[in-house]
Amino acid sequence: MIIIAVAGVQWMLSTPVERVRIQGGPRHLRLGELRRVVTPLLDDYWLLDLPAVAAAVRRLPWVDRVRVERIWPDVVQLDIREQRPLLRWGKRSFLNERGERFTPDEVAAHAYLPLLTGPEGYEMRLFRAYRNMSAALRPLGWRIRHLEVDERRSWRLHLDDGVRIVLGRSEPERTFVRVVAALRRLGRERRAEIEYLDARYEHGFAIRWRTGKETIRKQSHG
Repeated sequence: MIIIAVAGVQWMLSTPVERVRIQGGPRHLRLGELRRVVTPLLDDYWLLDLPAVAAAVRRLPWVDRVRVERIWPDVVQLDIREQRPLLRWGKRSFLNERGERFTPDEVAAHAYLPLLTGPEGYEMRLFRAYRNMSAALRPLGWRIRHLEVDERRSWRLHLDDGVRIVLGRSEPERTFVRVVAALRRLGRERRAEIEYLDARYEHGFAIRWRTGKETIRKQSHG
């Protein structure tokens, strides 16, 4: 529990707010920023506009949810739940566990998170695609480091061991399903030799192996 002393506010009514109590153990939220947005709203204890305080706190980038209540005789309590960054979005933003985008001042401390990049408005689509693709690749021992949609709407996967998979523009999610089915048939040792896979072919894939050799592999329909 954190206590902020409220200072520098001119009280004109009879029951001033003396303290703001913060619950929830925020880790990223800057108390100075919180004090800045809350203090101007701390009028008389009984006349305090609780929805206005909650709205002001929610506008802070790291705040996901907040509940505001009075604690007799002179305390305002803020129960704050911070955003939980699940994925990076572009250079400056995150997506939380619901696929919602938020943009704090500092992102460098979370550089280890997988990265999604794409056009504005693609956040939810890529969030869902990432979850589905990650689940499909996990049994193969692969994890997604970067899921990218470029300006031409072409999809690419960069995996944690350096493998790149190009899915292209035409039905990339369906193409991914075909790729995973083919990779399962290859076997673990052979998959480990893949460096680059281009799935922009109607009936097969182009594969570059770590040896430098290239293969055009026709897709089996059996």
